[in-house]
Amino acid sequence: MTNRTIGTSPQVYARFAGLLYLIVIAAGIIAQIFISGKIVVSGDAAATATNILTHKTLFQLGFTVYLIEMAAQIAMTVLFYILLKPVSRSISLLALFFSLTGCIIKTLSRLFYITPLLVLGGSHYLSAFNIEQLQALALLLLNVNDQAAGMALSFFGFSTLLNGILVFRSTFLPKALGVLSMLGGVGWLIYLYPPLGNQFLPYILVIALIGSISQILWLLIKGVKVDLWNKLAAAG
Repeated sequence: MTNRTIGTSPQVYARFAGLLYLIVIAAGIIAQIFISGKIVVSGDAAATATNILTHKTLFQLGFTVYLIEMAAQIAMTVLFYILLKPVSRSISLLALFFSLTGCIIKTLSRLFYITPLLVLGGSHYLSAFNIEQLQALALLLLNVNDQAAGMALSFFGFSTLLNGILVFRSTFLPKALGVLSMLGGVGWLIYLYPPLGNQFLPYILVIALIGSISQILWLLIKGVKVDLWNKLAAAG
């Protein structure tokens, strides 16, 4: 297994990890801000229901983009594990499990995003509820989606912090990227207490975006120092 890993250029892992990271960020912004953010009206069940039914195709597209985001993040998680494993296999494995746990939670949360289409779909078995009840239930499901996605951020916080430590300790990536990653991880860990996380969300997002964009650009343009990565991998 070690020989096979060494035989594959780490630059391939780095480039694909950077590309997948870019897809994760872009898909998340599109789905959350430009689709869900335009349709869901906070605290207004009737307006939200009207928007969902009026823009049904767009709402479904949001679900597809969310799934693309999570598929890219799962693949990215595995590539980061491969890239950082030479620094510390145990810490990298722990970061892998934290990130995959967050991915599972966030993916399952999207069931609550798409379910309002069924609630508002007009099926005959829903006639037991009046329109106001169905609209309220649809908004409740969307709120559960947001809460579950927020819970996943805590697990991403642990993985981002651990990966930042590994990047800082590595010799094949800049220490500055590790520091930014650690800061971003600490920011997401604030979501262990969601009310506090929501309060500091603008600051968390700024720090996380700076770290993410820096890492994406470095991986896509510079990659890793292959000789130093191979040396650590061989020693491992």
